[in-house]
Amino acid sequence: MKRPALCTVLLLAALLSGCVTTRYAPTPQEMDSALKNITGQNGKACIRQRDIAGFGTLSDSVVSVSDKFRGHFLLVTRLRCPGLETSRAALFEGAFTEFCGRRDFVNTREGRCPIQSIFEFDTRAEALAAHDRAEESIRLARDAESAQ
Repeated sequence: MKRPALCTVLLLAALLSGCVTTRYAPTPQEMDSALKNITGQNGKACIRQRDIAGFGTLSDSVVSVSDKFRGHFLLVTRLRCPGLETSRAALFEGAFTEFCGRRDFVNTREGRCPIQSIFEFDTRAEALAAHDRAEESIRLARDAESAQ
């Protein structure tokens, strides 16, 4: 008697998991455009390489970077870079002493990710709030398009 009940529960769980929608991950181009609109910046900020104090990934196309002076930056890659989300270390490769969008790269063990744009913020909280607003505006635009 226990075996059929377990099979039924597993079958229902499998069916229900197929109904769960996965969270939409914005494309790098959508995120770049949304952050430009929200911040009023052109995405051409630069970071002095020796001032980079730490980083974290927000998605496979957005990197959050802190500098030694408590400034904060959001880097948007040109392409999706799945290795960013799982990498524990990265090399910020710039042509000069500065690391800039549209010419430089983030290197991880999984590969090289070209940077599309860099946005500068006074604090980490401001950067994360801008990222959240960008994701929300992209989601709202997608919902409006699908409703038409």
